Amino acid sequence: MVHKPLSWYEDIGMFGINRPINDIPEHNILGSCIHKTSFCDVTCYNLKLYKIYKNMKDKDVRDEQFWQSLPTTYDIHNESLSRIVMQIQRAKKQTERARFMTRGEGIKDIQDIFRIKVICKATPDTIWWLPTRVWRDTKLKKLVEEILFPIKNLSICASIDPTTTKKEEQMLIDDKWSTMFYGDDHKTTMSDNTRQFKCPKTHKKIKGHCGDCKAGCFGQRVIDRQTHVHLSQH
Repeated sequence: MVHKPLSWYEDIGMFGINRPINDIPEHNILGSCIHKTSFCDVTCYNLKLYKIYKNMKDKDVRDEQFWQSLPTTYDIHNESLSRIVMQIQRAKKQTERARFMTRGEGIKDIQDIFRIKVICKATPDTIWWLPTRVWRDTKLKKLVEEILFPIKNLSICASIDPTTTKKEEQMLIDDKWSTMFYGDDHKTTMSDNTRQFKCPKTHKKIKGHCGDCKAGCFGQRVIDRQTHVHLSQH
């Protein structure tokens, strides 16, 4: 069976790509979540899925092997990149939006920055959503700002939680990062008193709303402004 790079997620109403969270040493696979905080390490909603679905680890192996096979320079003839393009072109469900990653971290290292750039170039009619903690790595954060911020079909959200300090929040605000917070339903503002946008999908339990939401995580691409999103606790 040919591995499909994109899976459909009814809960968010879009296709997504995955990577393994943790190392899988028996298959020489390294986990992607190297920027995680102590909070997300114990509250990650994907952890329960590993207990429910025993074959998750096998899928993680296939997903990461596929991800590593993607080019870091634009090559439309690359088999793995072509499979993403073909799956999007043939999809019967909406492909105007898709997500890096529904599980795992999209940007573990510099090669991932260029893989994402290549995928966005190959799929110009799809807006890719990238929640990420790469901002916690100073060097990679700077490269993301230089290389990925200018891409028009990429919506980047810095994932933050109760361990994020006010100083870190202010740094993200000053550096024009949109943010996505979860972990405290009583928090309503950022460090500069900007009100956070309550995510309709998580606060109002609107299944699939991410696929057509006009604000929040996609506000920077839909309404051209920095946004700060508040997710209700899982």
